[in-house]
Amino acid sequence: MKQNSNYRLDIIPGLGIALIALIYLLMVPGIQTFIGMGSTPLTNHFVPYLWGGALLVLGLYVAVRGFRKRAAFIKAGGKIEKFDLKTAVNEKAEVIASFVALTVYVALMDAVGFVPMTIVYLFFQILILTPKHEWKKAYIPALIIGVICSVVLYYVFRYHLNVLLPQGILKAFGL
Repeated sequence: MKQNSNYRLDIIPGLGIALIALIYLLMVPGIQTFIGMGSTPLTNHFVPYLWGGALLVLGLYVAVRGFRKRAAFIKAGGKIEKFDLKTAVNEKAEVIASFVALTVYVALMDAVGFVPMTIVYLFFQILILTPKHEWKKAYIPALIIGVICSVVLYYVFRYHLNVLLPQGILKAFGL
């Protein structure tokens, strides 16, 4: 990694986190208020506002830290090179692929179900994090890990914690 791009490791994620926090905070008023017994002034908006506010503060802190690093780099005589999106994407391919896999996992979980989607997600996530030259060795262990973890998690959540997970296609088998 080039020395002058180190500040970008703070600026870009910091601004991204701050943007996500703002969107999150804008969605909090849409949460239906549950009054409960009415014995506390806190509603179910308190924790989302707390988390969203903390995330916004941390995102802005990281971004400001990046801008300070950039200013110090320029002051020390550093030359800012043009940002190359293709190079940045290639350097962070695993991170981008992980976010894409997670997005597909969440988007399809209701329709397909927890167990099948978790198997597929874990399989691909293990491959994403495995060096490409070792993929042939990783297929079977990744599949085994995906199946075992998915079934165990479903069993624990469904039968011991009484948490309903999306069944999806498992409804057809009565599970």
